[in-house]
Order: sequence, then structure tokens, then C-alpha cells
Amino acid sequence: MSVEREIELIHQEGDQIVWQAYGLDEFILSVPPTVYPPRDDSSLLDRTLAELGPGHGKHLLEIGCGSGAVSIAAGLRGWKVSACDINPLAVAATRGNAASYGFEWGSEIKEGGPGDIEQWMPSQGVDVIAWNLPYIEPDSGDSLGPMEDSALIGKDEASQLLECVNYNPNLLNAGGVILLLHSSNQIGHEIGRDWRKEGWATRNVSQLVVGDERLTVVACWRPFENAMISRVESCASTNDAIFDLGMVRQGTFLSTKFQHSGRGYAGREWLSSEDGFMGSWSISEKSINNGPELIQLASNVAILDAIAATLNLGLPSHSWVHGSALEAHGVRVKWPNDIWLRTQDGFGKLCGILVEGRTQGDDVQIVLGVGINRKSVPQLIDSIGWDSLFPNTFEELLPVIHASVASVLEVHPMVRDTSIEHILNSLYSTMRCTLAEGRNLAFGLDDKGGLLTDSGIIRSTGEMRWEWI
Repeated sequence: MSVEREIELIHQEGDQIVWQAYGLDEFILSVPPTVYPPRDDSSLLDRTLAELGPGHGKHLLEIGCGSGAVSIAAGLRGWKVSACDINPLAVAATRGNAASYGFEWGSEIKEGGPGDIEQWMPSQGVDVIAWNLPYIEPDSGDSLGPMEDSALIGKDEASQLLECVNYNPNLLNAGGVILLLHSSNQIGHEIGRDWRKEGWATRNVSQLVVGDERLTVVACWRPFENAMISRVESCASTNDAIFDLGMVRQGTFLSTKFQHSGRGYAGREWLSSEDGFMGSWSISEKSINNGPELIQLASNVAILDAIAATLNLGLPSHSWVHGSALEAHGVRVKWPNDIWLRTQDGFGKLCGILVEGRTQGDDVQIVLGVGINRKSVPQLIDSIGWDSLFPNTFEELLPVIHASVASVLEVHPMVRDTSIEHILNSLYSTMRCTLAEGRNLAFGLDDKGGLLTDSGIIRSTGEMRWEWI
């Protein structure tokens, strides 16, 4: 019956659609009846690509090109374009529509896609991969045929692409980015988690609300490419070890098995458990763009993300609502720089974060230090380890934490900067504090990360005590 329906629709006339690309003149597209037409999601993906600036010959691969609307708009902005679609009529439509605007792409538009044989891949690496992922429930109406309906919703498409880029690392050029558009439903929330677990950085870069649905473009990239990653047996402090390297590439990372002069917030001594995580990153001074205190707060969210991904939960940096799922596992932020964990046996400090800055002439060097206990520290009363949450080793956690730090803090030329408002909302959703007098403390965070209270803004831990509510 599906084949019969497809044949019936193929013989119907297509539509002539006038489409407005972002910042370009309107153009006309021929859309066969079984091909997905440009809609609000197409416009969102097109706008996200347009914000990358002129192509200047950079190479774009669009997966699921449909009528070719997004690909043609990119071509008009100076991108070299390759595209693919599982629907052969979409391939024909894209080729024909492109030709009407002077693009003879021919063999650059291929049939197939991730999960298919490799014939859909371009022969050369690309700088951007863009995919308006299937997320729409199949329509019982006549607008699309069974062939196109089969591509409208599913769970494995983003995972199939992840397998492809891991299997063929030359598909995405160095410094490249993958843009995945999806609805913020359960499947959409899994994209960030699954890519983080494979060591990829992810960040929401564009959103659009359509009716009761929120469409989101997620950028995925290799974290801190070409930055040095090293591990030493022992050192005084990983922060100092990074400072001693001088002005190094952002993302330069050093970890150690033992620190003999580790320090935490306000100069306090930092003691870590055996086999714990002690490491530091060089961070761009332009990260977050508001100074070390906000970088420190944002770093809390990065570590929360790493914990969430390891627990197979949604990422707080992708949506503040995921903080409640972490709370259900006993994970909370102790403002401004600690992450604590509550279990049936009590609660304790799981993670400490310290951001420091030094000036060298006109240069500012910023270093982020993170210490996470694997086990409780015998010398400390209030300490706990990640082994109370999951059994992972340092080696297993490192790529997830490294990717999460990049996801929040890396300055990438093809990825929109992290929204500090979004970071503060995600952070506050995992906090519970009280004043020393026992009154309810915070009802929010200001734009500098201070705690908003009835008695004013608190910017120092000396003005408060923290307890579980």
C-alpha cells in the first residue's frame, strides 16, 4: 500500500514555493509532492548558517537537503556545497533548483545519508555539516508520501552521524562544526548527552519557538583542537603548572595523580582522594566575556554536565530543567565554586573549582582548576567521592569532562558564545542555600553571579552558611 501511495503522489504536480532566506532576496523553489518543503525549521537552520558569515569557499555538507533551500542559500553566500538525501526526488529537486540559480552541482548532490553506505559522503572533508534532523510525527494527510514520512521521526539519526564522524575523522575538517537541528523533546535532549559521552563538545546556538515546540540548533565540535593534554605523576599545583607554561593555547590541559600544594577557593588547602581528578585548563580571556568570577560559575555547569552525561541524564547547559534530575541523584551546587553530593549516609563535598588570572604585560592568562574526589578524603569530615554515584575511572571521565569544559568555555570561531544568562539559570536550578540566621537565602543570581536575597546581594561565602533544604 505504501508503494502504491508513493507512486500516486509521484505523478502529481509539485508546488512552486517562494522562500525567503536570511539576508537574501526571495527565491522560487520547485518542490515535488514527496519532498519536505522549507518551513520554520529550515529558516532557523539557514539563519544559523548565515550567522557564520560569508563562505569564502568553505565547504558545507547538508544532510537531508529536501528541496535544496538551505544549500542554495549557502551557495549564494559563497559556500562550496555538497548535499545528500535518502529521497531520490529530493536529490533531483535540489539539483534542479540549484541549476536554476546557476549552480551545476550535479554529483555533489548524492542519494543516501548516515546509516547508509558511504556513497553519500563527499570526496573531500567539509568545514560544516548541517542537518535538520527528523523530529516531526508522520502526517496522515497528503502533503508527503510514505518515502518522505519514513525520514520524519526517529531516534538513531544523530547517533548514526556520530558513528560516521568517529569512523571517518577526515569527514569534518580541523576547526569544523556540526549543526544539528532538533525539537527540544526527549530525543532532542539525548543528542548533547550522547555526543558528550563520545568526547565531543556541544552547545545550543540557536532556538525558535513554533507553537508549543522549541526548535534548537546544537553545535558539536572536537574540543580544544590541537591543545596539549598531559599528565604528570605529581606537582605542587596544576594551576601553577599551567601558569608556568606561559601564554599557551586555550584548552591546554594538565592533570596529576598527586598535588602537594593544591589550593581551593579563598586560598584554602585542597586535598583530593586517591585516584581522584585533579587538573587545570588554560582558558581564553574572552570566554564568557565577563571575567574570572563568571568563568568560575560557568565551570560549575560544565562539571554538572559531565556528571549528568555519565548518569545518562539531560545536560544542564542545554536546559536548566535538567538540574532537577541531578538533584534527584543528590547533586547540588554550593555557591560559588563547589559541587556537593547527598547520599543516604549524609552529604559531602564532591568537587571544588578555582579560576585564577595573571597579567603578563598586555596579556591576561586565565587558568581553571578542577578537583573531584573519587572517594571520600579521610582527613576531611565533609567529603565524598564520585564512586557513590558511578564506577567510572579517571580515564573514562576525562574525555567527558574535557568536552564539557570546552562546551561551556571554549571560544570557537564557528560557534556562538555561551549565554551567561543561560548559565546562571542552569546554575541556580541546582542550588539550595540559607542565611546564617536560617532565613531563606537566594531567589536568583544577578548578572555578575551574586546571590540575590531579601537583604541584598551576597558576593562572599563569608556572609552565609549552606545547608540542605
